[in-house]
Amino acid sequence: MKKPSLAHKIFVLSALFLGLVFNTQANSLKNTNITKGDSLFEKKDYQAALLWYKKAFEENNAFSQQMLSRMAMIEEAADHYVMALYYLNTMYSYYPDSRVIQKMEDLGNKYHLSGYSYTDLEYLISIYKEYYYYIIFSLSALGIPFIIYLFILRRNKVGLGIRPLIFLCILGGVFYLNNYDITPSMGIIKSDCTLMEGPSAGATAVETIDAGHRVRIVKNEGAWYEIVWKDKYLFVRDIDLLPIGN
Repeated sequence: MKKPSLAHKIFVLSALFLGLVFNTQANSLKNTNITKGDSLFEKKDYQAALLWYKKAFEENNAFSQQMLSRMAMIEEAADHYVMALYYLNTMYSYYPDSRVIQKMEDLGNKYHLSGYSYTDLEYLISIYKEYYYYIIFSLSALGIPFIIYLFILRRNKVGLGIRPLIFLCILGGVFYLNNYDITPSMGIIKSDCTLMEGPSAGATAVETIDAGHRVRIVKNEGAWYEIVWKDKYLFVRDIDLLPIGN
């Protein structure tokens, strides 16, 4: 039985890659609760709309960019700035937009909150996410001719060198960025609380923190989250933190 050629293997791997990539963007589909919320929002019954949006978000894990934007607007109008920031952060994590960053920074400054200055790494990755489909389309458009080129080289018995490796590295890099978030895990302090030295109510209390601050999450330990606050590794109860993107 004839073994598959290297070019054939590359073609199969590329096809599998593209199939996996285009099936990873499906977590914001419309559902009945969102439709009901949209209908009530259009009628300017904002609080009722918010209830349906929350039901979709919390019970069905269903959302859209428009829904999250409206939830943030309703919460801000009610002076619930913590939840407004939470929905804005969630929206930004799935639908990056520089205008959302600016809105979060404005709210953070208004309420004297820290953690809303975005790093260069977060911004660069947000650009990648924002133009994800264009990047994938461009890579696909370039990838198919490149595979054909490899077939021709192989047929003409010309050495492929490191060309297949470079091609697979590019595809692997895009796949990794699409499926694994390399930005730090972040959360928003949900309510005024005390930060502890360890994951225990009996640990030493370090500092009281106000609601609304955005902090980096190191890890989850049972009912506690280890976070970074003022360059210190401290612990906060899970009921006092809203992890972003979860």
